[in-house]
Amino acid sequence: MTAAAPLAAQTAKAPAAKAVAPTARYDVIVCGGGNSGLPAAVAAARAGAKVALFERYGFMGGNPALGLMTRWAPSPRCGMLLEFMNRVDKFGIGPVPLIDEHVEPEVVKILFQEMALESGVHLYLHHFAVGVVKDSNQVTALVTESKSGRRVFGARVFVDASGDGDLCYHAGAKYELESKNLQAMTLVFRIGYIDFVRFEKWAVHEDLASYHRAAQQINRRDAAGNLREGIPFKGRMDKLWNQYRSKYPDLPEDPSYFNCHSLRPNEICINATRAYDLDPTNADDLTKAEVSTRKQVWAIWRFLRDNVPGFERSALTETAPQIGIRESRRIIGDYVLTLKDGATNRRFEDSVMTSRVTLDLHEKSGHVAGTDKLSIRGGLVDFPYRCLHPKGIERLMVVGRCGSVDHIFNSGGPRKMGTVFTMGEVAGTAAAMAVKEKTTPRSLSVKELQAELTKKGLKTSQGAFSAEELKRLG
Repeated sequence: MTAAAPLAAQTAKAPAAKAVAPTARYDVIVCGGGNSGLPAAVAAARAGAKVALFERYGFMGGNPALGLMTRWAPSPRCGMLLEFMNRVDKFGIGPVPLIDEHVEPEVVKILFQEMALESGVHLYLHHFAVGVVKDSNQVTALVTESKSGRRVFGARVFVDASGDGDLCYHAGAKYELESKNLQAMTLVFRIGYIDFVRFEKWAVHEDLASYHRAAQQINRRDAAGNLREGIPFKGRMDKLWNQYRSKYPDLPEDPSYFNCHSLRPNEICINATRAYDLDPTNADDLTKAEVSTRKQVWAIWRFLRDNVPGFERSALTETAPQIGIRESRRIIGDYVLTLKDGATNRRFEDSVMTSRVTLDLHEKSGHVAGTDKLSIRGGLVDFPYRCLHPKGIERLMVVGRCGSVDHIFNSGGPRKMGTVFTMGEVAGTAAAMAVKEKTTPRSLSVKELQAELTKKGLKTSQGAFSAEELKRLG
């Protein structure tokens, strides 16, 4: 692992758009319909605010849907996150996340849509955020591009849940963007029509214990006709990949990370491709990343088909709609949560939620995971309300992986899907309270916000968890 290179704070140079008459006005506008945006919009709407959500794709769901990230890493389950997981269970399709932490991507799409519409959120799909209108340091409107052309939408409070901090960027917020150690981008894909009985026998012969155990689980599940269990497995492909690399030159550089999940009979979802040294906020670099990882996908499938028993009659059944991004801009807020904060399980008076303390760092120098590095000891860390406020910008909050957290620590807890979901609910609740009290989110009474969050079933600090819950999350 390479330590993050010291960075000078960067300030966006995107000019604010000229004030024009808005197409529509809302109390709260949320930019992004992913894991943090959907709960932000729903929380604000349920609290009585008039809310609009803007999403660039034709569906909501964020990384679980557009990135095929099927496993929701362990995180504090409370509030709307717990509600969502219970809804997945009742929906009856795919794994049960409260049991094995997996969710079928198509289920995410439909349930996010249902939750938004039930709450009265106004949806604007197929809309790109391309600018903001400002009055001094206050954001007053969002500028979008779509098939309908350029349009402007006004609001009293804005929530940036874009993943890349796009709204904050256009508002001129300060941010950090790693120049050398940016985490890898990954295109996830599915392979179907696998004979796991043959694969299980091969794994024993090749002494691949983790694959053998997973194949056994999959075969038991499929034989029982169980369609509600997700099974994860991972291992290393070093020996085989290095042996055949000359035949499959597009195989990923790093064969040590080969993370798989099986949600459907005779099928696996694979997280193994890598695109390094490319900027996710640069369209040309994103193009290079998509091209290179798609080549890797086909190379991996051909390698498996030709060399691994059970894959002879398999087929590449799906690639994610977009490459998955682990890290891009990190907006500098009134407080930046650090690795040291996590390592010491720090508590804050203005804590509004918690995050697990762990690492999942995908740098070019290698993958660092778990709690055995950099004095990380697990457990939880408090998440300060100050982290949600871009420094120097009013009427705008930021949530998700682009939040105010340092490079290394953001890799493990704060950017994880369950954590950012709760982050969105917190921001949406605060946005609605600010509208109701005719103030800005930054000026809210934190104690009153904490009380409101507690009423909604959220646990705002480590002290709200039982010893048993802390042990499970550690």
